[in-house]
Amino acid sequence: MFLGNWILNSKEKKEIKDLNLPIKIPLNKTWIHLTPKNEEELSVLLTKFQIHPLTIEDIMNFHSRVKYEEFKHYTFVVFRGLHLEENHIVSKNFNFIVTKSCLITIVLDNRNTILDLINDWSKQKILLNKGLEFIIHKIMDVETDHMIPIVYRIEDQAEDLESQVYSSDKDLNIELIFMMRSNLQQIKKTIHQHVELLQELENSNTDFITVESDAFFRDVKDHSIRILEIAETVKEMISSALEVHLTISSRKSNNIMKILTIMTAIMLPMSLIAGLYGMNFKYMPLLDIELGFYLTLGGMFSIGLLMYFYFKFKDWV
Repeated sequence: MFLGNWILNSKEKKEIKDLNLPIKIPLNKTWIHLTPKNEEELSVLLTKFQIHPLTIEDIMNFHSRVKYEEFKHYTFVVFRGLHLEENHIVSKNFNFIVTKSCLITIVLDNRNTILDLINDWSKQKILLNKGLEFIIHKIMDVETDHMIPIVYRIEDQAEDLESQVYSSDKDLNIELIFMMRSNLQQIKKTIHQHVELLQELENSNTDFITVESDAFFRDVKDHSIRILEIAETVKEMISSALEVHLTISSRKSNNIMKILTIMTAIMLPMSLIAGLYGMNFKYMPLLDIELGFYLTLGGMFSIGLLMYFYFKFKDWV
């Protein structure tokens, strides 16, 4: 009917055997993993769990925000994973529905984090023995740790950017710079939401967060804060490098304008003299002198030289 549905409970030993997971499942604990194709299919699958229609709507929305909501029969949590694909951040939501004895994880496509957990269940089965909340923690912890290499990769790009800026590289990729800043902004926004979510979980009175598991969720929050600090540092690094680049570019432009202005100022009296001698008057000085042309050129050159030394004296050159 659909791809990715998987159930672990004490009554589904045949299903486990088919998955090559011959493990003993504790009683009264169930993990159901769903990847529905559409909203209608999800509604049918969740009929007996009395899930609110707004929850189903949030699950099927790719852009649903990170959230924690408590309902009469269940608790609903949305967590966001980030992945870097060709310098673009791609976000994917993980949806958790927690009842007294059941955890339902719902994603809109296959996720390696969950598939790896299922395939390696022989080593991970202790999670279900501890409690359903430890499966949630494991997924959140893995997805949070996935963000660290992304931030470090952007940091490496920022260091390359700094090297290009201070080496006066003219081929600076401005588009990449703004893409890096956009990626960091998206990471920071997501991490802020995660910290708020984890804080709500810590302060909640929900039954599925035990005293033992609370420390593990605090650890995920600490990792999130660490990523946030690194992202803020990298963002400042990029902003600083961009500011230096703009300052250097502005200084170069000013120097060019200054040189062109000085050249124009020096050429102005020469142009004036040349313009005067271009007038069609019959009687003009030096017209009848054999060396008049050379004397005029010498005078023009002398005026230009005097102006150059004057600018040099004023430290304008």
